[in-house]
Amino acid sequence: MSNNGLRPVIRIIKENCVSCHRCIMACPVKMCNNGVGDVVEFNSDLCIGCGECIHACSHNARIGIDDFDTFLQALKAGTKIVAIVAPAIAASFGGDYLKVNGFLKKLGVKALFDVSFGAELTVKSYLAYRHKKHPPLIISQPCPTLVTFIEMYRPELIPYLAPADSPMMHTMKMIKKYYPQYASHKIAAISPCYSKRREFDAVGIGDYNVTFKSIQDYLDRTKDRISQYESLPYDNPPAERAVLFSTPGGLMRTIERYDRDVASYTRKIEGSPEVYDYLARLGKTMQNKKTPMYSLVDCLNCRMGCNGGPATTARGKHIDELEESVEKRSVTARAHYGNTKGYKRPLGKGKLEKLLNDYWEEGLYDRSYTDRSAIFKRLVKFPSRQEIQGLFLKMYKKGPKDILDCGSCGYVNCEQMAVAIINGLNKPENCRHFIEIQKKMINEQHKQEIEHTITTVYGHTLDEMHKSIEGIGSLSSNINETAVSVQNSSTAVEQMVQNIRSIYENLEHNAQTVLKLNASSVEGKNRISEIGGLIAEVAIQSDALIEACKVIGDIADETSVLGMNAAIEAAHAGDAIGKGFAVVAGEIRKLATNSGHQAEEIAKSLNNIKALIDNSTKSSLQAQEQFDLIVSLVDSVKNEEGTIKNAVETQNNGSQQVIQAMHDVNGLIAKIKNESAALLVSGNAVIEHIQSLKQTL
Repeated sequence: MSNNGLRPVIRIIKENCVSCHRCIMACPVKMCNNGVGDVVEFNSDLCIGCGECIHACSHNARIGIDDFDTFLQALKAGTKIVAIVAPAIAASFGGDYLKVNGFLKKLGVKALFDVSFGAELTVKSYLAYRHKKHPPLIISQPCPTLVTFIEMYRPELIPYLAPADSPMMHTMKMIKKYYPQYASHKIAAISPCYSKRREFDAVGIGDYNVTFKSIQDYLDRTKDRISQYESLPYDNPPAERAVLFSTPGGLMRTIERYDRDVASYTRKIEGSPEVYDYLARLGKTMQNKKTPMYSLVDCLNCRMGCNGGPATTARGKHIDELEESVEKRSVTARAHYGNTKGYKRPLGKGKLEKLLNDYWEEGLYDRSYTDRSAIFKRLVKFPSRQEIQGLFLKMYKKGPKDILDCGSCGYVNCEQMAVAIINGLNKPENCRHFIEIQKKMINEQHKQEIEHTITTVYGHTLDEMHKSIEGIGSLSSNINETAVSVQNSSTAVEQMVQNIRSIYENLEHNAQTVLKLNASSVEGKNRISEIGGLIAEVAIQSDALIEACKVIGDIADETSVLGMNAAIEAAHAGDAIGKGFAVVAGEIRKLATNSGHQAEEIAKSLNNIKALIDNSTKSSLQAQEQFDLIVSLVDSVKNEEGTIKNAVETQNNGSQQVIQAMHDVNGLIAKIKNESAALLVSGNAVIEHIQSLKQTL
């Protein structure tokens, strides 16, 4: 809490602030904000706590302050607490508003009181004051924001503030007076407004300001729903029409119970900036001692009344949606007291009036106010007309046409912005007109600097451009010569590739011939091997025949010996027997002799044949060795042919790549040629532009 007793109810999250000045634009009093730096700061001693800046800020750089966390900690610590609930609860929680009581009881709250009944007591206090004092003007004061505004910025209206407590203060004092069992308990106000905490400080009653928004945020964090709780009634008597107090005109509609003509003398007004403009003009009216048009002002800070307060869950909803639950509650409340037709009741008569008398006494709910204007006058200087004009001149506001009053700085008009600057609360750089003039001056200065620079570099640049053009022309000629050389090289490479392709085709033909020769050589080798085998077989058979001839010779020899023996035996046998035997023996000997001669002849022939066969075998072996050599050489030729073929094929492929590369080079050279020509044209154009630029200076 600051020294003047105004507790901060809004705080800044500096890292979120982008200094867009939307907060200044929304603020009804402006001078509590400081827009000099990168973060728009504000002075709580001058802030009325309306909360408009909270909703105007799209970057969440300003948030409201309440006592919810302290309230929870106190309950956990066993502190005895009762709660009073504002009638706007029905707008934020709809048909579940009584389940908020179940939620609070679950947290440990001992008793719950309906502020609507306190509003009924407030109306009674207002009417008692009006009937007794007959004041020319009564300004209602349920809204602590408007009370602070009047105390700080419109102190001339302080005498006309209703000298009676707000509905919340009526409820708190009622508990202290008429509920002794809770007299020592701390009191938590369940409210739609951050600035209520300041009212507690001013009156000296009330311990915790717990907002609807904090309750809903808590439910969201804990993934809880209010619908799961039990609906519990309040511990004080029910209200009737005063359940409408959170709705704009709620005071007037409650007084209608007693006075049907209340609308004729009541000004119902709410919302920023309308209510502040009205109060400012009303203050001037009262200072001029003029009779106000309306003797009762039913006013609220918020456009939708307390139903759409800065600490509710109702922002963004349609006004009809907000008021529907409140209106339904009003119908039920009036039915409870049997007053459904809305006719006038005499003050102090009837069931409700008798009940109110039980909880009201004169002087119990009186309220006084503090003139805080000295604080504003101390912190904010009111500059003279000369000071404002002097600042205007510094900001290039030389005449009426320069006083734009555009509001882009966040202030109502240029004069208000000037007051803020003179007080160090803003700077000229936040003025659109000032910035535009600065931009023009800077542009003009830059233009002069550019002209000087162009003049300075013109000659040098032109010379360099001419040199560049000459270089580009020379480059173009070299590119043409290069293109011809590359074209010739490309033709030669293509001829070389054709020759390589011819060699490759010859090698391909030779390879086929070598393959055929290799096959024939292998076939001849196989045939020689077969002949060698046959000759070897004949040699073996010849050896067998020679052995057979030897056997035949041996048989002939034995036959000859047998013939000789037979002749001898025939001689011994005599002429009769031996003569015939001798003939046989002679034939046998003759046969043996002929066989021996034939065997010798055959043996000679066989020996000659064997010699020939041996020579053939030797020649066959030599031929086979020659064929082996031929086959080996043919294989070598085939392998070398394959190697050469592969090499030529690789060369052929490489040559194709060379040809492609040459074609690419030709394309690039053509492109470079075209681009160099275009560059030459552009260079000439640049020279022309430089010359024309020089002429325009």
